[in-house]
Amino acid sequence: MSSKKRFAINVVTNWIAMAVGMVVPFFLAPFVVRHLGATIYGIWILAVSTAAYLNMLDLGLRSAITRFVSKSATEGDTQAAQKAIAATLWFRGLIAAVMVLISIALSIWFGKIFKIPHDLVRPAQVTVLLCSLGVASTLVAGVYGGVLRAINRFDVLSGITMTQTLVRAVGVILILRSGHGLLVLAIWEFVIVFGSAVSEFVFAFKLYPPCRILVFRPDMKTLKSIWSYSFKAFVIIVAVQIVFYTDNVVVGAFLSVGVVTFYSIAGSLAMYSGQIATAMGSTFMPMASGFDASGNAANLKKLLVRGTQAMLGLMLPIGITLLLRGKTFIGLWMGPQFSETSGTILQILLISQFFSIANATAGQIAYGINKHKTVATWAAAEAALNLGLSLILVKTIGIYGVAWGTSISLTLNHLIFWPRFVKRELGIPVPIYLWQGWGKVTLCSLPYALATYLADRRWHPGSLSAFFLQVALVLPVFALSALIMFNDDAMALFRRWRTSRLQSAQTIS
Repeated sequence: MSSKKRFAINVVTNWIAMAVGMVVPFFLAPFVVRHLGATIYGIWILAVSTAAYLNMLDLGLRSAITRFVSKSATEGDTQAAQKAIAATLWFRGLIAAVMVLISIALSIWFGKIFKIPHDLVRPAQVTVLLCSLGVASTLVAGVYGGVLRAINRFDVLSGITMTQTLVRAVGVILILRSGHGLLVLAIWEFVIVFGSAVSEFVFAFKLYPPCRILVFRPDMKTLKSIWSYSFKAFVIIVAVQIVFYTDNVVVGAFLSVGVVTFYSIAGSLAMYSGQIATAMGSTFMPMASGFDASGNAANLKKLLVRGTQAMLGLMLPIGITLLLRGKTFIGLWMGPQFSETSGTILQILLISQFFSIANATAGQIAYGINKHKTVATWAAAEAALNLGLSLILVKTIGIYGVAWGTSISLTLNHLIFWPRFVKRELGIPVPIYLWQGWGKVTLCSLPYALATYLADRRWHPGSLSAFFLQVALVLPVFALSALIMFNDDAMALFRRWRTSRLQSAQTIS
């Protein structure tokens, strides 16, 4: 299969998986909140957020295995790929054993860290224990997930993700309708996560035979090479965990468990809106590794510019809609009691999300070409600033202060660091990167933003279906603006498509 066709399949399946991953939780969240209540739902979010910190023990090895196997596959060096896989499995096995002990400690201390009602302490402890053990199981299976990414089998990973999402949702509905609560929900979550881990293992064995190796203690040269790459990725992972999961923990520790629900609603919407671009961006890393291994700098530059445009083109209509109409949407979705508080938090978070999406392609390329050392340094600084600002502002302006701490730190990092990184590592001048990558697509969104603002002022939907219908009626404004702005590119693409069709017809004749 050609690389272009494989890339197209990967992107489409990632989008389908992303759509399932957004739509299912979207309809499931109000159902879960109604059945559990704000307090128990807040405990669930805190348990998931706390267990997520264990992902830091990945130590960057998932990215490392993707990079090494992708590079080895391009160079045809199967032995190097096997050494990397064996070393990573050995290392992760040791880490998983440590993680089990940490999980037990977390479950013991969970009730003492947060203000949890006395009758819910024991279920909360079991919940965080099972969530943590689920993370431990994915740690080992992540090696095989990294291999599937390296060989560009995102379609398989997307299939596993979709199945996981759908089966999880069906189980949650049945559990809550049967009158069960937090504890059974946690058991079901562990079963689903463990099943997905086994699936990655099975498919990697089938699709990449070099995976079928014995786990042995690696030689120091291989381990040192992997650690040199993964340590920098590990610093970034730690920073990401602090940025995206500390907010709920800070809210739960300094305010209350019930308030976590208000923050998590806004945070989940911001996450969903970013997942659309992320579904495409995840395919860029192995592509960048392949271009780097073959010395194709021109395609790396093209990947950066086109990837950035595509990501912003996908994200901006959603981001603008949530920024200008988020309060209306949340009131229809979760209930009017969440509209004002969660809507304001969402608006604050979306400010920084624009910049993180705009630089997401550059981040994937940095991983792919092993140029993420300085990325790690800046990510650590961003995480420290984020945590510091959140702790300071939560005491002065409450829940909104936590959101501002995240938004300010993210925005500063993406404005100061990434344009300079692109110029230094990829040789693209900052003005060209900002205009070609960011500016043209952003300019296309201004008419859509005006139309969305007017729609919110004049139309008052009474249901979610009416809201989505209004968005669909306004969306062509963005499409028309993009067609005008990128008219030359669209015509060139059309001419290439027409030429390929003529050549195919001649070949058949």
